[in-house]
Amino acid sequence: MSEEFGLSVSEVSRAVKSFFDAIVLDAKRLPFDDRNRIYSKDKFESLVDVVNIPCIGRLGPVYSRYCKWRENESKELPQKPRSDYRSRMTRDDIENIAEAVLSGSPLPEIKKKKGSDLFERIWFVEKNGKKSARQVIEK
Repeated sequence: MSEEFGLSVSEVSRAVKSFFDAIVLDAKRLPFDDRNRIYSKDKFESLVDVVNIPCIGRLGPVYSRYCKWRENESKELPQKPRSDYRSRMTRDDIENIAEAVLSGSPLPEIKKKKGSDLFERIWFVEKNGKKSARQVIEK
């Protein structure tokens, strides 16, 4: 085909690579490579630009592939329910407080372990940018 337009194969190759490099760079600028965020379909589509090229078709990120990628990546993360993120006391702490109350001595100072010390949240980002945490992962 390059011969029809009087171009060398290397010139055509360079033009094609530069065109697709721009598309790849645009895709790399998207915020999807974040293990703490999962985007809804509406939010995903609002961030993505799709390029339609004659005789080639649609070029750009696809939501189903994004979901599959996130699913495969999440198998490596030790996800837990969000309830594990809440502050909690250990059984030993409760027994020490009960013992102090029953004996009439002053209550011991107990430091609760906060969920934020142990876990990071995974946010689900809706179209309007609102975030809700559904899972947590260990730090």
